[in-house]
Amino acid sequence: MAESPPRLAGLFRYPIKSTAGEALSAAWAGEEGLVGDRRYMVVRPDGVFITARSHPQLQRVSTTLFDDGIVLHHPALNDLTLHHANIIGEPLATQVWGDHFTGLTTTADADAWLSEALGEPVRLLWLGERSPRYRQPLGKRVSFADGYPLLLIGQASLDDLNTRFETPQRMAQFRPNLVVTGSLPYAEDGWHLLRIGEVELLVDKPCSRCAMVTVDPASGEFLPEREPLRTLASYRRGADGLIYFGQNLIVARGGTLEVGAAVEVVS
Repeated sequence: MAESPPRLAGLFRYPIKSTAGEALSAAWAGEEGLVGDRRYMVVRPDGVFITARSHPQLQRVSTTLFDDGIVLHHPALNDLTLHHANIIGEPLATQVWGDHFTGLTTTADADAWLSEALGEPVRLLWLGERSPRYRQPLGKRVSFADGYPLLLIGQASLDDLNTRFETPQRMAQFRPNLVVTGSLPYAEDGWHLLRIGEVELLVDKPCSRCAMVTVDPASGEFLPEREPLRTLASYRRGADGLIYFGQNLIVARGGTLEVGAAVEVVS
């Protein structure tokens, strides 16, 4: 039985695309998503972006944000602190799923640190204070995220998926920004407009899933048998052949999101 009303039970950001997430108690949500979310991205030397789909070990990298920079952590490496004041800031052409734009180079130390973590030459890009990436279909500026500012998943949807497994799948595998409790499984599929405190969110498009969800966030290795993607394919495949789990959101009115806040389904 669903509670009333639904509540925001989890709030997460991922400062570097495809690396470990950070749980928050509150965060500002604006046009580009949560403050600090996916402001950095790892690329090959030529600017081609790298994600955990091909480099699952990226998820062993975690981060700590501070006002003027970021600290990078890895279990096999010493921490590295990157200050924005030291960023080189040379434009480098890059792209995310067909969106072509420029990122800013950071430092040789950051590049070397991540190259050691991944075992191949890479660079770390920064978006700057304001993203240069404008997505015409949304009419919004977007970070290094795949395509949308925010991703929401209902806890009941994961709970329903886990009735099909002896070993539960973890919410971290699906990398949401918002987790909602108190709703029925997959209720988010039918939502259109949400209000959480002062924030208004448009539920714009279901999120199609790929091999990213088969990465174990703890080990940075792929899970066996292509799970949970294979199981999701048995009951969450759309008419277009894609596998859907969770909903992509656009921020219609910005403000502060707080864990525990009521989630009003306006429509």
